[in-house]
Amino acid sequence: MNFTGVFNHSLDPKNRVFIPSEFREDLGETFYIYRAPENCVCLYNEERWAQLAEKINEETNSAVLRKKKRQFFSRVASCKMDKQGRITIGADFLSHASLTKDVVIAGMGNCVEIWDADAWKQIEADDSEDDLAEGIYF
Repeated sequence: MNFTGVFNHSLDPKNRVFIPSEFREDLGETFYIYRAPENCVCLYNEERWAQLAEKINEETNSAVLRKKKRQFFSRVASCKMDKQGRITIGADFLSHASLTKDVVIAGMGNCVEIWDADAWKQIEADDSEDDLAEGIYF
């Protein structure tokens, strides 16, 4: 799985958004939507989500870990696309990512991110080619 590319879409009045066809097969029938630490939501396929969950569950049990697990697992929901390739984004995810009408769906390698279009414009404005090339060899 290697999610790449950026796609502009709009939420409909029922808070549904089309998932680009380029991402649908790799996301699979059931996948997971997560409130990421940044102001976006991430989509993970079942395989990647299982890897992340296993990693969190393997940690030793402590008060700090229980807090970490609580934050991690309470910010996720399973998700399925409808026959038109849309998902409904729940109110808590919309609020977390400040999603309104126009959104950007971006491939991030092992996941897909959904951003408010204005927030994405700010990210792009803050990026420089030097930052992009740092540590990456073409």
